[in-house]
Amino acid sequence: MTDIDAIYEKLSSIVSKEDFLERLQQKVESMGGLCDETMAAMMVANELGVSYEDRKPMKIKDITAESGNVNFVAKVVTVFDIREFTRNDGTIGRVGNLIVGDETGKIRLTLWDSMADHIKEGRVQAGQNVQVSGFVKQGYSGIEVHIGNNGVLTESEEEVELTMESQKIADIKDGMGDLNIRGNVLEISDVRTFQRKDGTEGKVGNLLLGDETGNIRVTLWDEKTDFLNEADYGDTVEVINGYSRENAFSQKVELQIGNRGMIKKSENEIEYKETFTPIADITASTDNANISGRVLDLSEIRTFEKKDGTPGRVGNLLVGDETGKIRVTLWDEKADFLTETDFDETVEVIHAYARENNYNQQVELNLGARGMIRKSEKAVEYKEQFTPISNIIPGESYSVRGKVSDLGDLREFEKEDGTGNVVANLEIEDGTGKIRVTLWGEQAYVIEELDIDSEIQIIDAYSKYGLNEEIELSVGNRSRVIIH
Repeated sequence: MTDIDAIYEKLSSIVSKEDFLERLQQKVESMGGLCDETMAAMMVANELGVSYEDRKPMKIKDITAESGNVNFVAKVVTVFDIREFTRNDGTIGRVGNLIVGDETGKIRLTLWDSMADHIKEGRVQAGQNVQVSGFVKQGYSGIEVHIGNNGVLTESEEEVELTMESQKIADIKDGMGDLNIRGNVLEISDVRTFQRKDGTEGKVGNLLLGDETGNIRVTLWDEKTDFLNEADYGDTVEVINGYSRENAFSQKVELQIGNRGMIKKSENEIEYKETFTPIADITASTDNANISGRVLDLSEIRTFEKKDGTPGRVGNLLVGDETGKIRVTLWDEKADFLTETDFDETVEVIHAYARENNYNQQVELNLGARGMIRKSEKAVEYKEQFTPISNIIPGESYSVRGKVSDLGDLREFEKEDGTGNVVANLEIEDGTGKIRVTLWGEQAYVIEELDIDSEIQIIDAYSKYGLNEEIELSVGNRSRVIIH
């Protein structure tokens, strides 16, 4: 092995043999014959931050303003756009910046001219491991490593473990940058494609992360959305160099990951526990609600056409806990859960929002793309709250129980849209009073199974004024009739 080969062996991980020999020849020519090829090779090695004598690998924390030429391996954290400028001699220059880091810290790299083209041509990306050789200078915001045409920035096969100081989710406010967080994956969305103003296609998706202080929605753009196919519920992930924005629709602060940020799985364990709200405490203004309860009723899934002409699906279930019950409406793919669950199973509804039903003025929960529903092994006690008939007032939903005191006939009729329907009436009493009950649609057929003095429970019937301005109960598809 020649002296030149021995010197190159120390440089083989950071520069190609062809590039090394070209630099060597340029050095010989620039010295005007004052040095031989071996000396020129040593000078090239020194410019690349490697001595022809063995030396320990450099870590970022050890780089100082007096370090001169440095050589180290790091992971790209942030990639900034390049900019052009005019030099004093009238030529056009190019400059770009990267933030790189290792397990000891972060540092800014400044790339000049042809080296800046690594950014322009997409040859350097966030998350990439790189070999760096450049010269240290004092910059406006601290020390920087400058890489010109004699420097090196090349992909490295050496894996770098990046350690960053993390923020807690509860501390994130609108407009913050350079954010690093770790959290458990609580929810994963589908990836949506869209057309930008310039006609190109973009991609966007999101996931919900939680730590011991709270949770936050993370939005991923373009190639970053590929991570959504790798992540799973419960994974711990790390977001590096994200930035926060307030969602104009929900007024919630969210974390964004663009081409300057990175997201990856992490082995660190994060303690996250959902906070569940008692059903009785949910109001029409409640947002981001979590409840845990037993399934009391299930509906069929109904399809409909949205305003934009696309098909939609909707269904609902009734969930109860020890404080009360509430109807939960599931939209689109969330409605599939109705085919996976059954009566009396315990479910958890995560990140739902409350609305007042325009028909019966009852508060209900809605679960859309940003929520989640899952089965649970938790034991939840539920006991139906029955209202004495004498306490019923119009405009509310009630559950009552009593004996059948009068039975009407089953009657068929035609609705205004030309479709057929059925209706039946009965009367029940409970010791505090009597009330007329009107049963509609499929519920009307229960009258065929009843006799005078049959004991029944009617769950979630709506009270209103009927004939002669007397209060009656209306039993529709959201009610249940139980015969004892």
